[in-house]
Amino acid sequence: MNQSLSPIAGQLSLSELAYQQIRNAIVQGRLESGRRLVYRTLAEELGISPTPVRDAIQRLVSDGALQLDDRGVAIVPVITADTYIEIINLRLNLESVAAQAVALMPEGRDDVADQLEAIHQGVADSQRQGRVNDALHGNEQFHFHYLHAAHMPVLEELVRSLWLRCGPSLRLAYSNGFQPLPVHPHLRLIQAIRRADPIEARLAVEEDLKYAGKHILSQLDADAVHRVDWD
Repeated sequence: MNQSLSPIAGQLSLSELAYQQIRNAIVQGRLESGRRLVYRTLAEELGISPTPVRDAIQRLVSDGALQLDDRGVAIVPVITADTYIEIINLRLNLESVAAQAVALMPEGRDDVADQLEAIHQGVADSQRQGRVNDALHGNEQFHFHYLHAAHMPVLEELVRSLWLRCGPSLRLAYSNGFQPLPVHPHLRLIQAIRRADPIEARLAVEEDLKYAGKHILSQLDADAVHRVDWD
């Protein structure tokens, strides 16, 4: 069986490093829904003792990224269609506000747009080369770059929590014949920021989340697609 994690080396907090590794594995779908996380098994994969792994798991439970069963064992939650719909609807509202704020920045918009363009190019390269993990990581970087640029730390933290809660489902965006739009919404957002157009920025974010969201939702529950207004 392929390992989901990589050995840790470095002088920073082992608990923090373990947290980041496990968190990334959840967001990138490398720790699949329903999987039970055993401290010792994860510790062996990471090359550290179980104690920092236990600390990281407890933190992820607090974040809502993991659940505990009746025996206290951590499990990657199985996301339902209803939960996914709720998460995307919340992200639509929050991320649109952030995108509009960036488009209305009095200065620094071109720098943000340049950085977003570079990140998106990396995502596109990863997709073209079939490097799904890198594409997922780059997509997360893209979203949180403009979220951070909006200077709304509470909003950013709320989105980070939502992103983590729907993490295991994000990998579905790259499965079952997903067909990208002729013009990627990321590129629409970049241009909207350059032109200081908050309405177009909002529409670009909405298109991005709705289009990918419908593809993911159709795999969670095909019937649920008809319950959302994500056109």
